[in-house]
Amino acid sequence: MSTTGCSRAVHSVETSDQPRFDEDLPRLAAENFEIADRMCRSCRHMHALWPYIRLARASTGAEGDSSVLKSVLAGLVAEGRRSLLIAGSQDTGLLALAARAGGATDLDIVVLDRCATPLESCRRLAQAWTLPIATWQQDLMELAARDRFDIVLVHGTLHYIPSDRREDVLARLRRALRAGGRLVLLFNVSEGLAGRLASEGRSGYAEWVIEELTRLGVPLPERRDAFAERLRVHAESREHREGAFRGPEMVHELLAGAGFAVLDGFEIGLKLADPVQHFVSRMAKRRFLVVAEPRRDATSEGGDQR
Repeated sequence: MSTTGCSRAVHSVETSDQPRFDEDLPRLAAENFEIADRMCRSCRHMHALWPYIRLARASTGAEGDSSVLKSVLAGLVAEGRRSLLIAGSQDTGLLALAARAGGATDLDIVVLDRCATPLESCRRLAQAWTLPIATWQQDLMELAARDRFDIVLVHGTLHYIPSDRREDVLARLRRALRAGGRLVLLFNVSEGLAGRLASEGRSGYAEWVIEELTRLGVPLPERRDAFAERLRVHAESREHREGAFRGPEMVHELLAGAGFAVLDGFEIGLKLADPVQHFVSRMAKRRFLVVAEPRRDATSEGGDQR
């Protein structure tokens, strides 16, 4: 595991000399694109594109400042939980949201991802904000931390884990939690994407994103045709993750098998750009947030890969 960090304390009190934890997303998008082109390998399109996709409101995974997730995290922090693992991060968005949720509380934030690009982006932003964090470059399937965190945030990452390893990964996250810790898990449910609808998504996605960026006056980081091709490839790769969960009960079963008890769970939604919203509704795609705690009867080895 590659670990980078400094002091664990994150002090987010606003003063005239300290900015709020709000991203300058157009600037960060251009910076993240450059980092991804230099540091990414097979995942380069995803990390190069993600801030632009957030700007274009073209994904159910894009969180705004008024998101339900921020409120949930703020509530957990208010109850005395201070140590937070962000278990998978496409860019700086989850770090910024967690810092805002912390308010005036000193937090211990660790950002984990298997790719160096989002970690480098988070370090740069944290340095600009004088926001001490730690970054771990590691695959969640190899996570061995124990009794380390009060909160683990998994934002869509479960979709990227092979189906036969999901329960094991959740069990690893359970063991990484301290007593009284909470898992905050966001995931989508939908039918699989295939046929005419898949074709429409591939052909339309690039146009939807670029049109919204143009409307917002956000310059593209490369020629339009090259950027559109990246978006088309990204849209095609997303097809393999759609339909991973057909209903929330599938995720609840995984959590139970990994030694978690669900405390709360509800459907949440976002306002997407109109063409994306229409497309998502035709997929019967829905978004859920679950808060869970380790079961007391869960053994130290429960839920491991067998």
